[in-house]
Amino acid sequence: MIRPASAVAAIRRRALLAAVAICGLAWGGTALGQQSAAVPDDSLDMKVTVKCQGGDAVFMIVNQGKAWPEPGTISVYWTGVTRLVHERRMRLGAGQRFTFRVPGVAGDSFEFGLWVNPSWFKREFDYDARIKCS
Repeated sequence: MIRPASAVAAIRRRALLAAVAICGLAWGGTALGQQSAAVPDDSLDMKVTVKCQGGDAVFMIVNQGKAWPEPGTISVYWTGVTRLVHERRMRLGAGQRFTFRVPGVAGDSFEFGLWVNPSWFKREFDYDARIKCS
């Protein structure tokens, strides 16, 4: 499907806003997400929770295991065409929480997905969580 230039420009603006709005703040509180997905590998024990909040798609990651031995890459994609919106390399400590926010997506039909790619072992690409704030 070919999208009009205005739709492509809107998607690019959202991707830029998402890159600016990624929140690296500690998230304190209980997960109140709409969906929850646990990563299946024992050496990457984490919980990813998603919710729509104030027109934004919010991904909350909690490392439920030991501190990561090396940095991993946390990526947010627009799932329609597997287009990267933003990624960040980081090393999560034991119990550390991290929040990613994709702003201004309420009412859109776009779905976003989050994938964690650890650098210390090979993991096949598969979204750890997905969200559509329509």
